[in-house]
Amino acid sequence: MYSTIYLGRQPIVDAQQKRVAYELLFRSGPENRALFQDDVNATASVIRHAFIDLGLSRVLEGCPGFVNVSEKLLFSPVLDLLPPDTIILEILESVELTPSVYERCAQLKARGYQLALDDVSDITPDMLPLLPLVDYLKFDLQQVPLSALPRLLQCLQGFRGQLLAEKVDTFEQYEACMKLGIGLFQGYFFARPTVMSHNRAHPHRALLLRLLGLVMKDADVAELESVFKAAPDMVVGLLKLVNAAESYRQPVGSIREAIITLGTSRLKRWALIILFAADCRPSQGPSPLLEMAVVRGRMMELLAGDAGIDPDEAFMTGILSLADTLLATPMADLISGLALNRDVQQALLARSGPLGQLLALVALGECQELASPLPDMDAERFNALQLSALAWVRETWRDDFLG
Repeated sequence: MYSTIYLGRQPIVDAQQKRVAYELLFRSGPENRALFQDDVNATASVIRHAFIDLGLSRVLEGCPGFVNVSEKLLFSPVLDLLPPDTIILEILESVELTPSVYERCAQLKARGYQLALDDVSDITPDMLPLLPLVDYLKFDLQQVPLSALPRLLQCLQGFRGQLLAEKVDTFEQYEACMKLGIGLFQGYFFARPTVMSHNRAHPHRALLLRLLGLVMKDADVAELESVFKAAPDMVVGLLKLVNAAESYRQPVGSIREAIITLGTSRLKRWALIILFAADCRPSQGPSPLLEMAVVRGRMMELLAGDAGIDPDEAFMTGILSLADTLLATPMADLISGLALNRDVQQALLARSGPLGQLLALVALGECQELASPLPDMDAERFNALQLSALAWVRETWRDDFLG
């Protein structure tokens, strides 16, 4: 039903050994190493884990973050999802420096992104046109001996960016680099990468593919909303993206508000990240808990009008009410990273307010077969609504699970 995701991060420090940034690293498990065959998938996974699963504020703690960018990712609209004031694009040494790469880097620079060149071991002619656009040059001390650094730095007279030495493992390396005017450092001498982890539910394959199809054809908000209504785990991801979005101004109370706040353009880029991260996994069918969450959301939506409650807020509350169990995360921790308005928060945390009271009654009704928990509704009508809600969920999932 859910799996554990992992993300590595290693501090970058200044000459006073004060942390000034993190490099975000792909990790396939709790071991502090990366095992992957595709660097695009690896970086897309890093982006997804940092933004959606763990939350950018928790990962970066107020610092900027370096993210590795391959040639394929460099030209992908996925990069447009990343906030330029927080993420530094680290162009891998495998990227061939061509006129199209120069043009793309100039576009990104004009939009406010900072660029870094990774594993610089020589200043080659094809690198020179790019240097005016670059903010950081990273030297790997396992590839560039200390004795070669003075000649290398001499070729950089007039470079206005910052110099960063990585794979700094000893005090002698640190001291030698400082004397040469290098101001930023990364390596085992300061800190090894740490591994962060988080439990994440698997999105349903059919719903995820449907969402990808809809955003690619610029579907309207109502169509997008219908997909999210069937997937509590995807709603959590949507809300985390809203929380990190530059357009975020105030908490939201419904899926529709979240989609509008985020914007279909950024939603499309999120869908591309999921696609790149190869996160579509075949399913053996919906888990009973996931089905219960969606049925609960639909029940609350159907009952909201009689209770004088906004139906969209009611659905949001119901579908998220089991997210803590689905994601193996305490509800308080989950809520802290989501852009939810106060009424929805209080309903989820304390079952308080009209939304919370309705949630408690609907949850009670799931345990009763003969009577309605609602004082103004007989058992027959309540049971009919439950069957209607279940039929709605089954119809939503029909293409994937019942056909």
